Amino acid sequence: MTTLLPPPQSLAYALVNDLREPAAVANIHRAAPDEWAREELLLAKLGARGWGRVHHFRNYYGSGWGEHTGSVLSPRALSAFFRFVDAFKFPSGVIPSVFLTDRGGIELCWEDESRRSVQVEFTRAGAEFYREATGEEGALANDALEELVLRLSS
Repeated sequence: MTTLLPPPQSLAYALVNDLREPAAVANIHRAAPDEWAREELLLAKLGARGWGRVHHFRNYYGSGWGEHTGSVLSPRALSAFFRFVDAFKFPSGVIPSVFLTDRGGIELCWEDESRRSVQVEFTRAGAEFYREATGEEGALANDALEELVLRLSS
């Protein structure tokens, strides 16, 4: 009995390049060298919920989110946010809340030792802050985040 085999070019498992969608390939996210350290930092200081929110803000909120007016998360704002979170020591037992702002910033909110509100919004240009306990509010450039850490730590 003779068996007929299909010609080699018609194998069932051959990869056809025409089936790949360019959009699918363009959406592949390559991790930056320090990204794992940043992920660990977020988990340690903001918990799983904070980490998840930042992950969603970075990957799923495009321009026009919300009521069609929200801006995409600014890379400069995110970089400043990471530097602040790394340097700042939050009060014991306090896990800050994280929000994406309409103008593409990222905001941290928590309560200090006296249970008063502290808010910091990181934007493309700098950080805006409010401290309820002292009534102090202001803005600093992204290159002055060390000063903000010292102000909010005292």
